[in-house]
Amino acid sequence: MLSTGILILNSMKCIRLFTLLLISIQAFSQKYAIEKVSIIPMDQGITLENQTLLMENGKIIEIGSAAQITIPNGFQIIDGKGKFLMPGLSDMHAHFFNEQGEYKNTIEAELKVMLANGLTMVRIMAGHPNYLQARQSVREKRWLGPDLVVASPQLVGRWPWDTTFRNYAVVDTPAKAEDAVRRFKKEGYDAIKITFMVDRPAFDAINKTAKEVGIKVVGHVGPKVKLPVALAAGEQIDHMDEFIDTLLPDTSYNHGESVSDMNLWRMNAWNTVPYLDESKIPALSQMVKKSGIYVCPTNYFFISCFGASFTEDHYRSKPDFGYIPQAILPERWRVMQLQRKMPIPPESIEKYVAIRKKLTKSLWEAEVPLMAGSDSPEWFLMTGFSIHDELRTFVDAGLSPFAALQTATVHPADYLGLPQKGRIKKGMDADLVLLNQNPLENIDHTKMIAGVFKNGQWFSRTALDEFLSESKKVLE
Repeated sequence: MLSTGILILNSMKCIRLFTLLLISIQAFSQKYAIEKVSIIPMDQGITLENQTLLMENGKIIEIGSAAQITIPNGFQIIDGKGKFLMPGLSDMHAHFFNEQGEYKNTIEAELKVMLANGLTMVRIMAGHPNYLQARQSVREKRWLGPDLVVASPQLVGRWPWDTTFRNYAVVDTPAKAEDAVRRFKKEGYDAIKITFMVDRPAFDAINKTAKEVGIKVVGHVGPKVKLPVALAAGEQIDHMDEFIDTLLPDTSYNHGESVSDMNLWRMNAWNTVPYLDESKIPALSQMVKKSGIYVCPTNYFFISCFGASFTEDHYRSKPDFGYIPQAILPERWRVMQLQRKMPIPPESIEKYVAIRKKLTKSLWEAEVPLMAGSDSPEWFLMTGFSIHDELRTFVDAGLSPFAALQTATVHPADYLGLPQKGRIKKGMDADLVLLNQNPLENIDHTKMIAGVFKNGQWFSRTALDEFLSESKKVLE
């Protein structure tokens, strides 16, 4: 019996070593051919069937009918028959566990989880030097993961929470605001992130200085600034902050504040929901369209937190749950119970969810470019897994699966000024996801990942599962 157990143990070790060797071999191969695959190019909502795609050193070098393309010698052939190839996905609003709980740096493990879920580009929305180092590690191919776009530490009017992890800067005067923008631009951040309680003078100084130094401003819109001012400044708005507030009949209702962002924790804001005028939504969407901004709704985060009465068993059953560090979970449960105890009328919750969906569809109909963002790992969400939930919310709001996919492919690439990404064409980056089923038929098929191409490397389902297994152990 003992010898049998040792034999089994040694066999398991051999299988693991073989898997790691396979991943290593794949990492050094730079020429791939995917044959007989159906391609979703994303420049239009069609499927090109029975195609062969050639890539070399992370670039697409040829696409065409499988009957017409001859695969050169030296290319690793991947059978795409019955599968669907689309551009890699982007999450335009994410964070790391590094800024939560015990402030552990598990970034490398989190990046592998993102990659295993088809993310090839992620925007981190609260900067820190650790995140700049992670961005560089991915660029130099020392770490595996999506490309990182890192916004600055959060610019705030004040910081009411724990000050251990300094990923913020208090800008309560125009001078401090100007200094922060110049400093974070110099440090190499990709955008300036506005968050809580920034007043109008500081807001104006942020945007004026950002234009001078050539950096985008992104993030929240607070009640001290209001939506029209942010639209006029051209800020890229996340969470649809202040959108709902504009539906109030006049500014006398709770001083013009409704259930945007942090006000969701205030009953006086929830008390305004019955008075919200949904007939104002089309005009609001046209106002946003005229401003020319992109919008990142982060709907799944808000709906799952404040619009759904999910049970503890529901959260435990989701694939995200196993990746949330145990040290963080007690606080998560505590916050959930606080939210559940709020005496919010069910009809107000239903109206809140309905309005978020109607706003999203109306913005889409007005041709406002929308971008997918998960805001994970907040609540019980894990970056990577949660982007698929966010894509589902776009379809639930009335968008087509193709339009939903645009929010995580074409629109992020266009917003970031990356014409080589987000579509499948000759000469573009080969950041790709191979799926077992067609996401144009069912958006949930984005979860059916057979493999991912990133940085000139092919990661099979076996390799991705290995990443998930390793990362879960790190994150426990």
